[in-house]
Formats: sequence, structure tokens, C-alpha cells
Amino acid sequence: MADITLAEFNGRVWLVGGEPFLDDLLANTLAPDVSIELVPCEHKSEVNRLWIQHCGEQDGFGDPWIIHPAIVERIRRSNSDYSVFFAEWSAAIDKDGHTVIASVASWWSDNKTMLIDLVEFLDPEGPKSIVDLSRLRAQLVEEGLIKAGVPADRIGRAIRPTGAVAGDARESQRIDIVVRATEPS
Repeated sequence: MADITLAEFNGRVWLVGGEPFLDDLLANTLAPDVSIELVPCEHKSEVNRLWIQHCGEQDGFGDPWIIHPAIVERIRRSNSDYSVFFAEWSAAIDKDGHTVIASVASWWSDNKTMLIDLVEFLDPEGPKSIVDLSRLRAQLVEEGLIKAGVPADRIGRAIRPTGAVAGDARESQRIDIVVRATEPS
């Protein structure tokens, strides 16, 4: 689980976990070992559910802290792990997914010694149709990265079991893009 969890809905981002880090998050003084997770939400109710899940029941009415868009963009630029989310039973990459792919390709163009892994989240006992859909999604993300300038030999694949991402029941609807250093020769 990440130290800081941010929930995004309808172009806005809220701090739903990690309030002790809020001052450093806003001031850009977080320690390098503090992890940040950005969770896209389809409904505002998901934002509130994550807030209660991470911070407990809240007294009275209100919302979690909203994070300024410029700070969110800074976080996106400095984070080397990304996720492309898909609608249920769809392999279509939406505008946000294309933005993520372009961001990774742009970052990679400045860090060409790095490797990129595409991570699928699959239930080993799950239906073949889910496996096929996940492979298609990963292939489309890979093709997007290649089209944006990342060589195919810099892109690898990995599979993790569902449940590997704490607090996110939609792992099978995402492909993570993990940037890592090359192994020493």
C-alpha cells in the first residue's frame, strides 16, 4: 500500500490517504522513499469510499483535501510507475490512457537506459476470456509505446495475481507500466 493515496475523479484529485504527508506533498519536500498512488475513480462516491477506507469514518460532512492541479502534474512527472485503466470488457485506450503512454514515452526519451515492464493482473484460476482480454490490452499499450518511440526490445511483460494492489478491486482492468533500471552487465 502506498504512503499517500490520491483519488481522481472528473479532473479533480483528492488526498484520501496519507494526511501526515500533506505538508511535504504540497511543498514538494517528500522524502524519496515516500510512495504515491493515484487511483482513477468513475464516481465521486468511490473517492469518499477510499477516504473512509484509508482514514476511517469521518465526523460530520465534508470532503478530503483537494490537491491543486499543478501539484498533481508535478507528481505525475516525477513518478516512474504509471497505469492505463480500461473500461470493463473493453480494450479501448481512452484519452487518459493515451496521455499516460505519451508521458512514459517522453520520460523514456530522456532516460534511454531504462527498461519498461507492462504488468498484467490476472487470477491464475480465472476464465480464459479475461486472460485474452488482458493480453490484448497489454499489446495495445505496447504498440502505443512503440509508436511513440520506445523500442520494442526495451519493453518487457510481467504478470501479477489479482489482489496484488491493495485497496483496488479493478486490477484486472489495468495495465501497469513500470520503469526500471537495466541490470548491470
